[in-house]
Amino acid sequence: MVSVRVDESRLRASEAVCALFVERGTTRLTVAEITTVIGVPTRTFHRYFASKADCVQPVFDWTTAAFNDHVSTAPAGSLDELLRSGFERMLGGPVAERTRLLFPLVFRDDEMWSVFLRAVHVGELSLVPALARRLQVDPASSTARVAAAAVASATRLALEDLVADGRDPAAAFALHLQHFGAGIPSL
Repeated sequence: MVSVRVDESRLRASEAVCALFVERGTTRLTVAEITTVIGVPTRTFHRYFASKADCVQPVFDWTTAAFNDHVSTAPAGSLDELLRSGFERMLGGPVAERTRLLFPLVFRDDEMWSVFLRAVHVGELSLVPALARRLQVDPASSTARVAAAAVASATRLALEDLVADGRDPAAAFALHLQHFGAGIPSL
């Protein structure tokens, strides 16, 4: 089982860097520029992040943990509604503006795109146990694994739609889930 841990210090630094990227409208900043603006010594930055591209990872980890926590702890009900509200919790609400402004920047940066895809994969793996409990199936089953893959892919596609044409990511997520759900019981 894969779990996602969120280190609060790394998360605060990551959020500051993401806010700087959004403010400047680019990820093309040097580590020296970043550390000067966010007030973190270069040595501390490199202790938190192996590379500049990795500085977005804690924000992605937080979104994954928020989604997984929601799926694990929300009251029983429609799985479709649970997944939609989980998506809103991780990428909407108070972080919707950051989502709308940050992801186009991340998707244009090849190294950050790679970090994002890795985060989607880890998110998929870490979601399997919670979805298996909701579906009342074995976590090793194809059903649990395909359901998690569908949720992860629907998330990625919704964010790609946001970047490509400004589509509302929550609506796109719901549509992609619907398309994936044709083969998933109770989705």
